[in-house]
Amino acid sequence: MKSRSLQSKLFFAYISLACLILFSFAVFFYAFVSRQLKQSQISAMNTLNSSFQTQVDSAIRNLDAVSVNINYSNQSKTILDNSFNLNISSDMLSAMSDLFISLSGTELKADQVNLYDFSGYVLEAGISTIVKKTDGSKDEWIEAARELEGKKVLTPPYCTREYTKTATYDQWFISLYRSFNNQYKRGVGVIETAKQCKSVFKSIITYKKKNHEDAASIYVFDSNGDLIYPYDISQEYKAALQPYYELTKGDDSALTFISPLTGKTEYAAEAVSSYTGYTYLTIQPESVVLAPVYNLLRILAAIVALFLTVSIFISYRLSRSVVKPVKHLKHIIQRMELDTLGQEKVTAYPVSVNELEELYQAFQLMSDNLKDSMEQLTQAKEQELRARSMALQTQINPHFYYNTLSSIIVLAENGDSQTVVKMCRNLSQIMRYITSTAETTVTLKDELDYVQKYLYCMKVRYQSSLNYSIDVDERLLSQPVPKLIIQPIVENAIRYGSDCAPPWNISVTSIVTHGSWQIEVSDTGPGFTEEAKERITANIMKAIQNPGLPELKINGLGTVNVYLRWKIFCKGDIIFRYGNNTDGHGVVSIGRYFQNKEDTETV
Repeated sequence: MKSRSLQSKLFFAYISLACLILFSFAVFFYAFVSRQLKQSQISAMNTLNSSFQTQVDSAIRNLDAVSVNINYSNQSKTILDNSFNLNISSDMLSAMSDLFISLSGTELKADQVNLYDFSGYVLEAGISTIVKKTDGSKDEWIEAARELEGKKVLTPPYCTREYTKTATYDQWFISLYRSFNNQYKRGVGVIETAKQCKSVFKSIITYKKKNHEDAASIYVFDSNGDLIYPYDISQEYKAALQPYYELTKGDDSALTFISPLTGKTEYAAEAVSSYTGYTYLTIQPESVVLAPVYNLLRILAAIVALFLTVSIFISYRLSRSVVKPVKHLKHIIQRMELDTLGQEKVTAYPVSVNELEELYQAFQLMSDNLKDSMEQLTQAKEQELRARSMALQTQINPHFYYNTLSSIIVLAENGDSQTVVKMCRNLSQIMRYITSTAETTVTLKDELDYVQKYLYCMKVRYQSSLNYSIDVDERLLSQPVPKLIIQPIVENAIRYGSDCAPPWNISVTSIVTHGSWQIEVSDTGPGFTEEAKERITANIMKAIQNPGLPELKINGLGTVNVYLRWKIFCKGDIIFRYGNNTDGHGVVSIGRYFQNKEDTETV
């Protein structure tokens, strides 16, 4: 992750805080106001629906009242004869026309009243007044009213020129049909009362004209789901509006949905008339409902931009006032070297923060104290490294001493005095090599000579069961190594490599590459198990994380001991591997990378 400067972090922190506050306020404002506007708009649309429903229901009730009055009027039954024959005389037409007009009233509750008999004639009164033969276009509604036996039948809006005096343009009507009974309560005809759609839907039309583009969309559906308003549109457009009716089948009177026409969010209010069965749907796009919010948001955005500009300026000044003294102190630190510790004094620098002034004083004190302790620290570090190396080496001495004594005891028990003498002579040289503390670093040649004597002692002990070989490149013999660094690896190879049927073979070889050299100790035993490798790795990691001497048993040297001594000697630049070769036998390699070009050329 790319790091950033302190000033940029402080600057962005201040700006982020300001943005968070402003953004939270804007979100709260938008959510609160939009909810209030939505509720207000839904309430207004419900009021509109109620108004439209009341006016339309009133117009339909007037049509219904006229048909009921005609049906129960004794005068109409007196004018008509018992056979209900409408094609009799012009006097009967005039009398019935006057009767219909009087029953419709001065307000003209019905624009047209038609009385049909069952022999194919109709008596028309109102816009058109005539007795004529029917053309069969209304037989469907006549039959429906006849079957309902006195109940009303409402038609959808229909377009006709039949009642237009000039016959130059069509007009839209809605008709109400009801069966007509004679004085014997027997159905002898059908009454039709009709009114122009512009009168039935007058309140909706007036609302649309008054509000123009801001007006909500008003749709009215009958109980069958057919669109009856707007009535003067094409069948294709009516089919496109049909999905709106499907949206009204829920339980909510206020709806929010995606428009099937525009694909945008819309709000709707629904009302259903229990008298006509009409469903009134008032729809308003979200963009219109929330238009005042959007206008306020534009003003708010300008205010937020102004506040952000001011916040940016203040944040920059605040962050700069904090960071500038720190940068000054950084330049002083960059110029500082070990040789100049304590010599350069921190000059007085005006700061506005107490903590920064204390930082200056603390740095000056640190510089003075650091110079005094640097030399002591360097010497202590060197002594620590020497002490740790000596301590790790001394852990080896008792271990090898006891193992060698065990071998001599076995030889003495077998009565091989000559070999005992030779073993004791070798042991004397080995112990002299081990116990000499004058130096902890030897050449690889000296270490391998010691390993040679050690392997001889082990060969005498195990006889023909043990074979060994040492084949190391002569160019490596002058390489410096810690004393007793190879022998523990060889001892472990013998210990774990003999965990199988003899003979056991131990080999010490060297590998030299362009940039490194290695000493490799291998055996012919069963090799490292996965558990052993995991345990060694865990112990090494534990030793790395917890510097100090590892816990080792006196009768066994650990791989961790060798690793730590080699790492201390090489200061971390080492090669140290353990595992199994392709044949499944154990192999341990120890080495290092060449430190410079001269070492590479020498080897």
